[in-house]
Amino acid sequence: MTINEAQHLFKRNVLDGQADAQSIRDLRPVGNISLDQGFEIYHDMYHSKLAGSLGKTFETVAWVLGRDLFHDVSTRYIDSQPSVSFMLSDYGISFPEHLGSTMRTRGIPFLTDLARFEWLIKEVQNAATPNPLPAASLKEQLQSSNFKIGFVEAMRVHQSMHSILELWERRKEPAYVYEEINWNPPQSLLIYKLNGHAVAEPIDPIHAEIILSLQDGKSITDALLEFSQIVSPAEVNRLFKTLIRAGVIDDFIPL
Repeated sequence: MTINEAQHLFKRNVLDGQADAQSIRDLRPVGNISLDQGFEIYHDMYHSKLAGSLGKTFETVAWVLGRDLFHDVSTRYIDSQPSVSFMLSDYGISFPEHLGSTMRTRGIPFLTDLARFEWLIKEVQNAATPNPLPAASLKEQLQSSNFKIGFVEAMRVHQSMHSILELWERRKEPAYVYEEINWNPPQSLLIYKLNGHAVAEPIDPIHAEIILSLQDGKSITDALLEFSQIVSPAEVNRLFKTLIRAGVIDDFIPL
């Protein structure tokens, strides 16, 4: 048996939590426990690590659902979506979609948006510390007639049909009560790293669209084209004041 074959065999039995016929034939336990007992231990450790990772990443989702329901939902997710990465922090990218397709959570309209937001928070938190262009030089360069800009890695834009920022901000409270938070209005958020921590602030939905267009590599002229009738120069100036204050611009390309 090759090392690769042995690894696949071991992984399969860890996921199942018991030894199959091939393992019983080809593998030998170390110590006084049986193969079944060994794989059951590894299976429990595997579940525990992944569940812990989900609970850390989707802290607000866990707060909303409560311990028991979150445990049930995350266990079902782990069973249906085994980890395929060596990095524990990579696990859970499809968890928001899982929440949207699970009958037990369909009665909470904002939950998928909330989970997507928390995944972006994690990406920003794990990104390199920003090194933005100096604000003074940017203010001069932004007077150019047309330009492209690049953003630091530690920045994301989140657009949601529900207001989820207050939910996230209150996630440390002892209990969650739906009636206390108005999560119905749509909301756009700028997520960035400040003093080593991911933060989020509401932004105008049109500003969010412009930032996303700039992220896609469009020039400021092209990014503003769709909104030329409704976005004034003062509004554009307000947008770039926000971006400079947040420290998220790391490249400026005059055209």
